[in-house]
Amino acid sequence: MSETEVIRRRRGRPSRIDRDQIIAVARTFEPMTLTMQALAEKMSVDRKSLHYWVDDRVSLLRMVAADVFRDAVAAAGTVPIQGDWREALKSFAGITREAIVAAGAWATYVGFETQEDLAAVRPAEAAVTALVDAGLSDMDAGDIIRLLSGIAFTSARNPSPRDTPGGFPQSSTAEQPEAEGQYALLLRLLGRSGTLRTIDEQFEFDVQLVVLGVEQLIKVSR
Repeated sequence: MSETEVIRRRRGRPSRIDRDQIIAVARTFEPMTLTMQALAEKMSVDRKSLHYWVDDRVSLLRMVAADVFRDAVAAAGTVPIQGDWREALKSFAGITREAIVAAGAWATYVGFETQEDLAAVRPAEAAVTALVDAGLSDMDAGDIIRLLSGIAFTSARNPSPRDTPGGFPQSSTAEQPEAEGQYALLLRLLGRSGTLRTIDEQFEFDVQLVVLGVEQLIKVSR
């Protein structure tokens, strides 16, 4: 190989690895253990080779997370393009929650790096379109989708006390003689796990509250 050919290969695209290979190997790591050096060693390449495809560890985590989340969204289903906006919102919330659960620890790092990764937000686009078609502004529709996304993320990552062994600390009237006083209802709710919703029930309740609120918002915007 001539010196000119060596220089050309150094300046061009590395022939040994590509973006898909990087993602495939990186997905075998847990996010907390994934570093540029660890990935380079597992792929048996020089760390500098990775920099052709990804700038740093943060970009790597986001690239892999977007890929994981995109697959999770595709497996979770689709939002109906036509039909009632209420069903679109419920479908979007359910798909997002299911995808976050499936993505596991990677969900925390979701940040879309390429145009291709935007496939993961198609459920949101369908839901926004349904809201705009119902009479809401782009801004209002976007805020509603962000609210539902937050509800889905919280539900997926934080189990309710009723679903957690032990739940809330139990209270007794002997320990709380003031239970009939100022905070009686709150103390009863905290002390009786049977009064708490499961995580699925809480998720459905939260989404329904949003739907009811959107109904009112649509009425006043007409």
